[in-house]
Amino acid sequence: MTALPPLPAPPADPGHERHDRATAVPWAALAWSAAALALGLGWLSGVLPLSVADEEGFGSLFAGRGEALPVVLVLAMGAVGVVCSVLMLRGGGPRAAQVGAWALAVLILLVFVDGNLLALFGYTMIMPVVGWIVPGLAQTWVTALLAPDSLTGLFFTAGVGVWVLAALACRRAGRRSCARCGRSPRWSAAVERGTRVRALRVGRIAVAVGAATALVYPSIRIPWLFGVPVGMSREDFAVLSADPFTLVIGVGLGSAGIVGAVLMLGLVQRWGVRFPRWTAGLAGRRVPVPLAVVPATLVAVALVAMGRSSVTEVLAGGAGSMLSSSTVHVVVFSSMGLWGTALGVATAAYLVRRRSECGRCGRGLPEAEPRDIRAAAA
Repeated sequence: MTALPPLPAPPADPGHERHDRATAVPWAALAWSAAALALGLGWLSGVLPLSVADEEGFGSLFAGRGEALPVVLVLAMGAVGVVCSVLMLRGGGPRAAQVGAWALAVLILLVFVDGNLLALFGYTMIMPVVGWIVPGLAQTWVTALLAPDSLTGLFFTAGVGVWVLAALACRRAGRRSCARCGRSPRWSAAVERGTRVRALRVGRIAVAVGAATALVYPSIRIPWLFGVPVGMSREDFAVLSADPFTLVIGVGLGSAGIVGAVLMLGLVQRWGVRFPRWTAGLAGRRVPVPLAVVPATLVAVALVAMGRSSVTEVLAGGAGSMLSSSTVHVVVFSSMGLWGTALGVATAAYLVRRRSECGRCGRGLPEAEPRDIRAAAA
């Protein structure tokens, strides 16, 4: 029987590792918290426009509740964030900081990020094509991007990422795992292979659910090409189709959903690890992990926010025009929360599966393609 390879030696300079860990994510969290405090104070003083309590904002949890609530929440989040950051800098990851980091990430995602983020991403995705066809669309997109509510939404979206990373950093510090890759001191090659098999299995299930859900939105937009209204009366569709550019935008956004479903497959396919043959100049090269993980994570956050916003609108009486038109739109837009959750799970599984040998702790195995992982499990 072949003996397992010996465990790699610990890092030569663990103190340097702790220093890196204490000066990366915690400082980013502290900077975000300070910015949140500044934002709250700006709202309180009237120097900055309050952009989250709009009565007509789609999915806003603050509509009709006055301007004091969002101000108090942002100031409280900034204060809690400062405390958590200082605890991380002083102790390297106490349990209180970890709990606080997870709580902040969830609170920001479910309360301060709304469906406008997905609309912004959707228009950004189709802009290289549709922007040349629809007059004035590019200018409208730039104006919307620089609007206070959009900038605030992007700030809170960044906060979700910062606090998730902070929570993971606290968890790794508490378990004495590697600050870079997250592998514990009890790592072994067998455990690594088992983790990859489970990650691939979970990822495939999540991709199946997410890709199927991703096709729901295109199913009500692509039929517009053939003059078929879905989720609206023919009279309403006649009014809508009187402006051909509206049809172009609707079909373009539906096509973006199809592209998203196809790209999700890359999270469990070989071409998500190595560029396929049709990518000129890149074929066979390794796909950088951030190239897949960063956009997928952003879209997942936006989709979850849209699902939450849609449910909020329904519970509030369906004030949103696209939800008040039919039950079909209620189902379609609410289901985006499931799509985003599945995409988030698939992205996390992809990230775990793509981990290779760590240059800091020395643990890990060479990166493997999905077919090799399946073969190892057989």
